[in-house]
Amino acid sequence: MNNTEMKLNELINIIRKDTGINNTMDAIEQLSAILLLKYFYKDALIDSFNDEREQVSFYKFKDVWEVLVKNEDNLHSISENCNKIELILKNIPFRIRSSKIFKILLVNMETINFDNKLAEAYDKLLEKMINESISSGAFYSPKELTNVIVNVMNLSINQSIYDPALGTGRFLIESQKNIFKSNVDDKQKLMKGYGQDISPFAYLVGSLNLLLNGINIKNISLGDSLLDNNNLQYDIILSAIPFGKISDIDKYNYSHNNYFSNYETKFLELAMKKLAKGGKCGLIVPEGLLFNSTKEYVSLREELLRRFNLHSILSLPSGILLPYSGIKVSVLFFENSNNIEEDIWFYELNSDKPLNKSNKIKEEDFIEFIELFSKRAESKNSCLVAKRDILNKKDFSLNIKLPKEITKIDNFKITDEIQFLKKEKDKFNKLISEFSTLVEENKKVNFKTTFILDNIVTVKSGRVLKKDEIKEKGIYPVYGGNGIRGYYNKYTHEGENIVIGRVGAYCGNVHFTKEPVWLTNNSFSLKISLPEKVYAPYLTHVLRSMNLNKLARGSAQPAISYEKIKDIEINLPSYEQQIELSEWFEKIESQKESLIKSIELQNKKLNDISMNLIVSNCR
Repeated sequence: MNNTEMKLNELINIIRKDTGINNTMDAIEQLSAILLLKYFYKDALIDSFNDEREQVSFYKFKDVWEVLVKNEDNLHSISENCNKIELILKNIPFRIRSSKIFKILLVNMETINFDNKLAEAYDKLLEKMINESISSGAFYSPKELTNVIVNVMNLSINQSIYDPALGTGRFLIESQKNIFKSNVDDKQKLMKGYGQDISPFAYLVGSLNLLLNGINIKNISLGDSLLDNNNLQYDIILSAIPFGKISDIDKYNYSHNNYFSNYETKFLELAMKKLAKGGKCGLIVPEGLLFNSTKEYVSLREELLRRFNLHSILSLPSGILLPYSGIKVSVLFFENSNNIEEDIWFYELNSDKPLNKSNKIKEEDFIEFIELFSKRAESKNSCLVAKRDILNKKDFSLNIKLPKEITKIDNFKITDEIQFLKKEKDKFNKLISEFSTLVEENKKVNFKTTFILDNIVTVKSGRVLKKDEIKEKGIYPVYGGNGIRGYYNKYTHEGENIVIGRVGAYCGNVHFTKEPVWLTNNSFSLKISLPEKVYAPYLTHVLRSMNLNKLARGSAQPAISYEKIKDIEINLPSYEQQIELSEWFEKIESQKESLIKSIELQNKKLNDISMNLIVSNCR
């Protein structure tokens, strides 16, 4: 965690102490509004508030902005954004009740520097919000996924890019990074980014996020994209569209011939309407849109297949949107083009373990997808499906399944595979170098205090859950004696929990989770009782290092109880160093996993090459 990240987290902790703040989402909303004010104001913000008043409830963000605008000498140049900022702040309530907390917040705000580090730290803060406030996941798409979608779109500086469900603005931010990566000379030009969101909260955090990343917000608006009747069209449309039943159906259908009752169908219709001739679209959609047999879905799929070039579908593993939603999603890639592909290229991304907050999707998971996307190549995870076969179906279903076995030896190109191996070797060498750098950091630990485990945690047992109630897909992870066993639609524990397996050959294994989970009676949890002194992720690493499995008793069914570990002595450094060490440990573990994946991938490629050479010369 860099210094700027720590400062932002300290500001959030200050805000959370106020009685008017209910959760992390509220705290980030208030911090974002104040950051937005400070972004444009040169002097100390505290001077703009009336220090003599005991209460702060009379403040309105919009009123403070109006005071700042009157004194133009203290504002950075923002002529075209003045009305935008006023509209953003007009819709944000002032929730902080304590004058003392508010003043402390403003004083600490003066230590924040508006630079590239702040943009990165704010992005990390939004990730934290998703982990701690599930409902906020509606505004956020995984960075790894948006990166991949943007990467395969081949964007250029002169294209207009539109996100009708802006959220935190991630698609536009990643688009700009992608464009500037290949257009170094164009960095002074403004990307033509457009976005809209119906939520005042998303409008605030999305606009601030864009500004911190150097993107002009003149084309970012608050409003309902589905009610936008202008004739504007865009070269690129990228979005994670909302899904679910529309509560006020008449609002959207009174003037249209087509009748839609779901957000996903309305937003797909909008994307097709707004996509310019020759334009390209990448949409994250709920998987049900591909095969639901009701009239609105069927008619929309037919239009997509007949009027547009739907050329690729990426099927994603369940849990990629957790903790917000466990629903399975896919990505549709299509163009408004007369050059229609005869086949749809389908790629199914698989995950070795169920995805959840502790096992998230990684960029490395998409390596093969990116490699094969432009080639439209068939593999173990991909296939080509003739469009005519889909158009011959009454329901135009896009529910594509991979063939059980693909053996196209004639299409296997040794030179391509060797080239892939060479690239993977380069990536592996880079990973080794990064791992070596991490190891060389070798933190010096200064232990401050020794505690007995029982004095710093409280224990809570799991609950019985029948085996047939545990599903492969669901909302909340179910932890048993050896980590995640599956999913269930209810939870027993929420907040930060250190989960320890109680029964089985792998009892004593240690996991950390912030999301709501169901713990079976084969596990128990530890919750920190001294949060100001003990950083839970650090304690997790400490317990893992102790190999608790050696304390298990029983041969037929090994088991470990809290009684066996409660008297363990724990040496702790300062809280700040616990955070620093924990993040270092996480980087080492992440880098280790990336190296192992690369080794496994290289091993697989070598096996494929050798087997192909043998088979092709034996038949």
